[in-house]
Amino acid sequence: MTQIPYRTVRWLMPSLTQWLWLTLLLVLLAQPWRTMMVASDGDCCYHRRLGEAMLQQRQILRTETFSHTRDGQPLIAPSWLSDILFAAAGRCAGFYGIAAIAALLIATTFALLHHQLVQEGNDVIVATALVLLAVWASCVHWLARPLLFTVLFTLLTNKALRRFEIEGHALQLGAKLGVLMLLWVNLHAGFVFGFAVLGAYWLGALLDTLRGNDSVRARQRLSTLTAVGLCCAAVSLLNPYGIRLHLSVWHFLQSQYLRNWFSEYASTEFASPTARGFLAWLAMMFLVLAVLRPRVSCVSGILLLTWTYNALYAVRNIPAMTVLTAPILAPALSDTVRKHWPDASHRLASLSARCRGWPVVAVVALAVVLTPRPTEIPANDWPVMAVQHVKDNPQQFAGNMFNQFVWGGYLLWELPDHKVFVDGRADFYGKGLLREFSDTTALHTNWIQVLKNYDVRWTLMPTEHRLNLALALLPGWHCAYSDEVAMVYTNGNR
Repeated sequence: MTQIPYRTVRWLMPSLTQWLWLTLLLVLLAQPWRTMMVASDGDCCYHRRLGEAMLQQRQILRTETFSHTRDGQPLIAPSWLSDILFAAAGRCAGFYGIAAIAALLIATTFALLHHQLVQEGNDVIVATALVLLAVWASCVHWLARPLLFTVLFTLLTNKALRRFEIEGHALQLGAKLGVLMLLWVNLHAGFVFGFAVLGAYWLGALLDTLRGNDSVRARQRLSTLTAVGLCCAAVSLLNPYGIRLHLSVWHFLQSQYLRNWFSEYASTEFASPTARGFLAWLAMMFLVLAVLRPRVSCVSGILLLTWTYNALYAVRNIPAMTVLTAPILAPALSDTVRKHWPDASHRLASLSARCRGWPVVAVVALAVVLTPRPTEIPANDWPVMAVQHVKDNPQQFAGNMFNQFVWGGYLLWELPDHKVFVDGRADFYGKGLLREFSDTTALHTNWIQVLKNYDVRWTLMPTEHRLNLALALLPGWHCAYSDEVAMVYTNGNR
């Protein structure tokens, strides 16, 4: 029996990093994950709708045309480039194409984290365990949205800064972060994460300078990081909206009222099963710091404190926290593993380092990604049948609609000929309109006047919503459609 040459085996066997990337990709493109990524909220749909409009018009959006409540007002689309990518993927393969982009971003982020940990000299067992734990902690926010670019770019920014701390190549750092910021500011408003990470390294260099720790090198680091920060700030203005994008982000972050409209800005519900991965990460972090007691630099201490706080403050910050803190915790764990299991650690690291199975991984990944599978918005969670009724009877639904906030993005995509009352862009609609929407859904004393002010002719709300009960009592309003998910009321007084 002929044996396969060893060199051939090397090119057929993927490394641990490649196995990790491929496994994540295959899991995320299987059910139920691919549907969950595109249908957990309406944001995926509205990003696709905005991107489709830009592809059709062949220009970046600057004026609102999707809602009747803010029609014609100046518009800032902070994720305009991501929206176009999502829309292009949607044209090719529907929602499966968008899920494929999300899966590729998530798999690539954590594969790069694994590669970074191994490249920095950590034990391969520790690197793999940490990445799997980070995957578990982060899966609570795996959604097909531009935020995934922010997690990836946060990892790359931190990796470039950690390399600068060791090698001190100022021009290389400036070039890397400049290119990253140019892409980041046009892909997602989370580019502020980049400045937060850079600020942690700048503050660490400042503290080292004040404390006199290797003062000459610390001053050089401080001056370099200052220059790079100013460069990144200038580069961040290279977006279609200029400084107005920054002001919009600042206004949103300063408004507790606007942030409260998004569940992802709430703290983790630790009693929820989805929080177990995050709890495991916090427990691991505590044990490493309390039991192993590694020496932590000023920069590492700042990153640990600030990003643990950020993750506890808002669920959406958990993935970024894991990719930033994993490189800090890995060395102490690696020393422990190498001390107790040196042979196993060495053999596994040597085997993984010799593997070059990327051609096999690439072929399998291409075969999966380029084979679209049915991925639809589930009718048991979204008003799919009600929307179909509206499409089938366009003459009954002329005029302005009033819709559920969460459904706004879905309606933007499915009913492009109808303008919504509100959708997931709470920062765009502003506090005033959102208060009117909230007053109407809560049936406050001004709710009828709000419907009159915006000339609402029909509503699309969840079946059990109290607004439906109130409309049934008003003269001229009648139920035009009803199922277990949604109910449509129309106003016959024209």
